[in-house]
Amino acid sequence: MEIEGKINTNQQEEAIDFDKLKVVVKKNILWIILLFLAANLAAYLTIRWTKAVYESESELKLDVRKDASDFGIKTLVDDQNLNMISGEIEQIRSKTFFNRLIDSMDLQVNYYSIGQVLNFEMYTSSPFKVRYNPQVAIFDQPIYINFLQGNQFAIRLQKDAKPMTGNFGKKLVFEGMELIVDATTRVSGEDDNDYFFIINSRPELLSYLASNISVEPLNFEANTIKISFSDFNPLKAHDIVNKIDSVYISYSNEQKNLANKQRLEWLVHELGQVEQKMEGYETYFENFTLQNKSNNVDDDLKKTILMINAVDSQRYELSKKISNINIIINQLTTSGDLSSIPYQNLPPFLAQKVEELQVLTQNQNKLGLSYNETTFAYQQKQQQLTALKNQLFRQLADVREDWQKTMLELNQKKYRLEQQFASMPDKNTQFTKNQRFYKLYEEFYLTMMKSKAETEIAQAGSTPDFKILASATLPVVPKSPQKMMILGIGLVAGFMLNFFFIGFLYLMNNKINSIQEIERAIDVPVLGSIPISVNSSSLPFHFIENPKSRVSESIRTLRTNLDFFASDHGRKVIAISSTVSGEGKSFLAVNLGGVLALSSKKVILLDLDMRKSKENLPFDIQDKSKGVSTVLIRKNKWRDCIVKTPLANFDYMPSGPHPPNPSELLLNGEFSQLLADLKTEYDFVVMDTPPVGLVTDGIMAMRQADLSIYMVRANYSKKEFLKNLERVIRINKLNKTAVVLNALPDSGQTYGYGYYQETKSRNGLWGKIRNS
Repeated sequence: MEIEGKINTNQQEEAIDFDKLKVVVKKNILWIILLFLAANLAAYLTIRWTKAVYESESELKLDVRKDASDFGIKTLVDDQNLNMISGEIEQIRSKTFFNRLIDSMDLQVNYYSIGQVLNFEMYTSSPFKVRYNPQVAIFDQPIYINFLQGNQFAIRLQKDAKPMTGNFGKKLVFEGMELIVDATTRVSGEDDNDYFFIINSRPELLSYLASNISVEPLNFEANTIKISFSDFNPLKAHDIVNKIDSVYISYSNEQKNLANKQRLEWLVHELGQVEQKMEGYETYFENFTLQNKSNNVDDDLKKTILMINAVDSQRYELSKKISNINIIINQLTTSGDLSSIPYQNLPPFLAQKVEELQVLTQNQNKLGLSYNETTFAYQQKQQQLTALKNQLFRQLADVREDWQKTMLELNQKKYRLEQQFASMPDKNTQFTKNQRFYKLYEEFYLTMMKSKAETEIAQAGSTPDFKILASATLPVVPKSPQKMMILGIGLVAGFMLNFFFIGFLYLMNNKINSIQEIERAIDVPVLGSIPISVNSSSLPFHFIENPKSRVSESIRTLRTNLDFFASDHGRKVIAISSTVSGEGKSFLAVNLGGVLALSSKKVILLDLDMRKSKENLPFDIQDKSKGVSTVLIRKNKWRDCIVKTPLANFDYMPSGPHPPNPSELLLNGEFSQLLADLKTEYDFVVMDTPPVGLVTDGIMAMRQADLSIYMVRANYSKKEFLKNLERVIRINKLNKTAVVLNALPDSGQTYGYGYYQETKSRNGLWGKIRNS
C-alpha cells in the first residue's frame, strides 16, 4: 500500500496541473498574444521584404544521328564511353559556354529603380542606357543617377556623395571612367524617381549565371534534359533560357567538330611518328640481309655448322697427307729405303717418282750383287739414284709447303666460321626482337589509319540534332517566396513559440497555484481556500458588503471547518501567519473574526505584529500609545487597550508602540497570562502574527495557539514556503496547524451558478489590509 501511494504521488506530480497552466496563460496572455503576432508579423515582413524569384524553363531532346553508317563503316563517337546526358549537362554549365552566352546577350549593365522597400530591375524598360569604356570602367558598384531639368542628369558613386552633372548623349568623365548616358525616352524634369546602374564584370556575370542556372536530366533513355533559370525579373529569365537554347545548338556543334579536328590532328602526328620508327626497322632489316647474305638466321646457322664440319674434314685429310709426306721425307733423308712407305695419298707425279725411286733402288741392289760398288755400272746407277732422290726430296718439300699453306688457310677459315657461329645467337635475338616491334608498330599503324578514316567520315557524316521539346516559358507566378507556405510557417511558429513559451513559464513557475500542490508538498491539512474576487482587494469586511460572493462563502466554510480543531476547554486561540507579507493573513484575520462574531461568538483580534503597525484599519484607533506591547510590559491593562469595532461581538487590540524587543515580550509569562485572561472573556482569540519567514515572533504566538492557520497566496507564495512551514512544524512540534490558500484563481467551473453574486464596494480604503 505504501508503494502504491508513492507511485500515485509520483504520477500526480508528473501530471499536468491545468489550473496552474490556466494561471500561467492568464498571467502572460499579453505576451502570448504579442509572441503570436510577432511570428506572423515576421512571416508577413519576410514576404514583403523578399524579392519574388521567377523561373523560366525549357526542355531539349539530344539526338546524334550517325549518318556515316551509310558508308558501311562503324563510326567512333567522341563520347562513346561517356554518358551523353551528363556530358551535355557539364558542357552547358561550363565557363566556356557561359562566356559565349555573355557575348551573345546584353547583360553587361543592370538598370534599377530605387523603391521604398525593394529595388526593381528595369530590364528592357530603362529610361536610359549607358555606354562605357571597358578598360577603365567601375565594375560591380552601384552608380546613382537622377534626371534634372532639360537634358541634364546628376550622377554620383555614393548616395551621400556630391553629384556630378552631365548631359544626355555627351561624353562624361566620371571617377576616371569615360561614359555616355543616352536617354531612351523623353526625359522630363518631373521624373523624381531615383535610379542606379551596375556595370557587371565578367567574373560577376559568370557567377550570376552559374548560381541561377539549373540543368537536370528528364529521361536518360530519351536523352531529354530540362534547362531552367531563376531571376527577379521574369522577362530576363525567359530571354536567358531562350538564348541558352539557341547558343547551345551552335556551340555544341562547334565543340563536336573541334573534338574531331583535335582527334585527327593527334592521329596524323602519331602516324608520322610510327612511320619514322617503321622506316628505321626496315633499314635495319635491309642492312642485316646485305651483311649476312640472308634474312634467315636459322638457315645461316645450319650452313655455318656444315661448313665448319667440311673444313674439319679437309683439315683432317690434309693433316694425314702432311704426316705421310713428312714420313717419306724422313725415310728419304735417313735410309733412302722407300719400299714400305705408303704413297697412295701423294699427288700422282710424286707417287710416280716414288715408284721410280723404288724400282731404281731394287735395280741397284740387284746390281750390287753382281758388281762391285766401284764399277762404272754400279756408280752410274748410284748417281741416277741420288739424282732421283734429290729431285724427289725437292718435290716433296714443295708439296709439303703447299699443303702447310693450305692447312693454315683451313685453320683461318675455321676460326672465322667459329666466330661467325658464336655471334649468330645474338644476331638472331636482336633480329627477332626488332621483328616483333616492327609487327606491333605495323598493327598500331594500321589501327590508327583505320581510326583516322573513320573519324574523317564521322566528322563529315555525324551531325548533332537537337530538338526543343518545350520552348522557354514566361513565368507569371513567382517560384519564391511561397506566400501561403511562409504564412503557414508563421502561423505554426506562433503556436509553437507560444507552446514552448508557456511550457517554459509553466516549468519555471515555482509559485503555489492549487490545493493539490499543497497536499503533495506537505502532510498538513488544508482548512480551505479563498477564491480571488474583483472586490476582495477593496472590501475590509467582505462578508458584510458582499455577503453572497464566493469569497464570503469560502470564509464561512473556514468557520465551519474550525469545529474539527475544537479544543477540550471549548475556547479557541487561533494564530494566523504566513511566510512573507502580502499573502493575506490580515485579510483572513479580520474577515474570519467577523464571521465568527456574526455567529454570536465573542471574538477579539490581536495585532501581534509589533514591528509594523497597520495604518489602514476599518475602524479608528483613538489612542495608539496603548496596545499589546504596553500590556506585555504591564504598562496598561488589557481591557484598557480594547478597541470596539462597528461589528458587534468583535473587538480589536492593536499592536501598540514598537518595542525594541518584541520577541522577548512574547516569551515572558505576561503573553501567556494575556491569552488566559482573554479566553475567559472571549470565545475566540484571533492572533494576526508577523510573517514567520521574516521574524520568529509568529512562531512564538503559534506555540500558544489552539490552531495555527498558515496563509498561502496562489501565484504569489513560492513552493519553498511550504518546506519552511514543514520545518517550523517539525522543530516547534505544532500539532494543530492548517493551511489556507488565498486568492485561488477561478477554475472556470460553473458550480453554484445563481447563488454567488459580486457587488463592487464604494469604500476602497478598508480593503487595503487584505494584502498586508
